[in-house]
Amino acid sequence: MSRTALRPEVALQPTPFHIQDTISHTSGLTCDFTYDSGRGDDCLAKYVAAARDVALDCPPGTALSYSGIGYNVLGRIIEVITGQVWDEALKDLLLTPLGLTHTMTLPEEALRFRAAMGHLGEAGQDPDPAPSWDLMPRSAGPYGRVIATAGDVARLAQMHLDGGVTQDGTRVLSEETVALMQRRVVDSPDKWTVSADGWGLGWTLYDWNGVRGYGHDGASIGQYGYLRVVPSAGVAVALLTNGGGARELYAALYRELLAELAGVTMPEPFAPPTQPPVVDFAPFVGTYRRAGVVITVTERDGAGHMVYEFVDGMKGFSDPLEIDLVPVTETVFAGTGVGAAFSEDYMPVVFSTRADGTACVYVGMRCGPKVA
Repeated sequence: MSRTALRPEVALQPTPFHIQDTISHTSGLTCDFTYDSGRGDDCLAKYVAAARDVALDCPPGTALSYSGIGYNVLGRIIEVITGQVWDEALKDLLLTPLGLTHTMTLPEEALRFRAAMGHLGEAGQDPDPAPSWDLMPRSAGPYGRVIATAGDVARLAQMHLDGGVTQDGTRVLSEETVALMQRRVVDSPDKWTVSADGWGLGWTLYDWNGVRGYGHDGASIGQYGYLRVVPSAGVAVALLTNGGGARELYAALYRELLAELAGVTMPEPFAPPTQPPVVDFAPFVGTYRRAGVVITVTERDGAGHMVYEFVDGMKGFSDPLEIDLVPVTETVFAGTGVGAAFSEDYMPVVFSTRADGTACVYVGMRCGPKVA
């Protein structure tokens, strides 16, 4: 896949970036720009037009920052090239050849099947059904509106293990493309949120003491998905959950399964050390912002504190999160008290500096530049 510049009709920013940058989340385009452009077949074109003036997380090609806008741009490119609506192109080019009969992009399509409801609740208590099954508009399609079963996710992984062909021998991707997707493009400044050491073209990449792997995670309201693939062992494991301590379940289950099936030793779950280091927290105090999220960092009695708040199009997705920050290193902190919002005991919070010198904070693999 070449680093061909975006076609003029779908370009977002005056600063150029490349298709490889969008696929690897190095385009600088932000993530949580949620814009409802309606239910029409032109919703993706309208979304991309509306995203033109959304601020970048970082200059294109300089750093990793998980990007929802980037994948919507890719979806729009597919529409322009194929002349099809993105949903139909996905079905014709991928779902139908692979026989993925339980994968869809529209909520009404799920009515044909037993659709799981997300659940939320405090640790140690039975969770309650989430207030909504689906908060995403149709315009979120390429970055957040694919609904699938674990079986279909595993079949997609099998195609990649088989070098791009289906079980009946139909070629979906070239062997060169399959290999290229697994080539590391960028190192991850946050190796804990999705357990990734780096990012390829679409895949998160792992190095488990010399054993190479790839995969991806996903989440919606009270629902979480995990895929890990170990090509040397021909192993792929998919896990979908709809509530409870999903992150803890993933860590325990995958540690056991990948050790038994692929000889993989996974790293210990992210957590602060028994005796956290003493850190000067003053340089990190301030306000950080990206589209849809405001992060306010303060110091209380010598310890770090953070308020993570959804705003703009993301407002209402969650109440503001009050998070205490426990030092892991001089720049990495373990966020406490996140509960069901992130489905893990500790949330990684990583303070860094962009290539242009701007201070930033990484939460959930997303770069938030310091604005005040």
